[in-house]
Amino acid sequence: MSFENKVVIVTGAAQGMGAAYSRLLSQRGVSVAVADINLALAESVVAEITEAGGKALAVKVDVGSPESCKECVAATVAAFGKVNYLVNNAGLLSAALMPQLQDISLDDYQRVMSVNMHSVLYMTQAVVPELRRQGGGAIVNTSSIGSWQATGIYSVSKAGVNSLSVNLAHSLAADNIRVNAIAPGTVDTEGMKPIMSVEQMAAWAKMSGQASGQVAGPELIAQVGVFLLSDEAAFVNGQIFPVDGGTVIRI
Repeated sequence: MSFENKVVIVTGAAQGMGAAYSRLLSQRGVSVAVADINLALAESVVAEITEAGGKALAVKVDVGSPESCKECVAATVAAFGKVNYLVNNAGLLSAALMPQLQDISLDDYQRVMSVNMHSVLYMTQAVVPELRRQGGGAIVNTSSIGSWQATGIYSVSKAGVNSLSVNLAHSLAADNIRVNAIAPGTVDTEGMKPIMSVEQMAAWAKMSGQASGQVAGPELIAQVGVFLLSDEAAFVNGQIFPVDGGTVIRI
């Protein structure tokens, strides 16, 4: 996989899967904009990457704000001169703990949809002009196997990510910009710890149909996303990939 002289923006990159994406891509020579609303945590990821010899920039971004997304792209271009890839990873896992749709407050509904779903469009709209200048690029969005389940607002927001991914892949193909999404199953990240323990994750995975009850580390998910960004995946477009240890079976 050759990523020579490439630049990526990873949102929600201060921890979990976003940090794993940042590390893995940096190890392959990509300059990384570590974008997160928590700038202090983002800077700690940048320090780790630069100490290992990579190039990285911490960027504070509120992905629920179109203007903040544009500023994130502008800061990345100012630092590295271009953008080749985007990983839309930011999201609110806390949405899984919110009341069912008939009881959720409109403020919570709008906040979750803004961060989990609308942000994919906001960041894509902000970065597309830069990708076009480079003659194309690739985008990977973070969905969830919850998008095919009935878990309330979280499911609704991630189902929206699936639809956005497919529609953006179709509309951006003429610009040589590929768009795919990954739908993780149970993943041991910092964001999941307030929701359930690793043991509870394993039990939930088995209950959802996974034979092994395995809980993935964030790197196992990010490795698939890195492949989808690469030239080796040049003919892969508009797809939603479950990365869940066999939880979701589709024939």
